[in-house]
Amino acid sequence: MIQEVTVFISAMGGGAVAGFVYDLIRLKRKAIRTKAFFIGLEDILFWVLTAMLIFVTAYFSSGGEVRLYFLFAALIGVFIYYWLFSSLVIQILTFLVKAVLWPFAFLLRLLKPPVKWVFSLVGKGTEKAHQKLQLAGIRMNRRVRSIRHIMRKL
Repeated sequence: MIQEVTVFISAMGGGAVAGFVYDLIRLKRKAIRTKAFFIGLEDILFWVLTAMLIFVTAYFSSGGEVRLYFLFAALIGVFIYYWLFSSLVIQILTFLVKAVLWPFAFLLRLLKPPVKWVFSLVGKGTEKAHQKLQLAGIRMNRRVRSIRHIMRKL
C-alpha cells in the first residue's frame, strides 16, 4: 500500500513538473511571437519531453510499470499545479525576465538618440558623397567623350 501511495505522489509530482514546463512555453509565447510552424515544433517537443518525464518518473517510482492510476495521478498533478501555482509562477517568472532585461532596455533607451544622430550624419554624408561621385562621373564621361573625339581626329 505504501508503494502505491509513493508511486501516486511521484506521478503527481511528474504532472506538476509537466505543468511547469508548459508554463515556460506559455511565457515564451507571450514574450516572443512565434510562427505556426515553430508552435507545432514546440508542441511536439513539449509532448516528447512530457512523455520522457512520465517514463522516467514511472521507471524510478514503480520499476517502469505504468498503470491507469499512475496516469490519473499525473493528470491530477497537472490540475493541482494549474489551480494552485500556475498564476504565481507566471508572475514570478515575468518579474524575473523583466528584472533581467530591464538594464538592457534602459541602455538601449539611453543609446537610441546618439545612434540615431550618428546614422543621420552618416546618411547626410553618404548623400553628399553620392552627389559628388555622380558629378565626377558626369565630368569623367565628358572627358572620355572628348578624348574619343580627339582620338578619332588623329
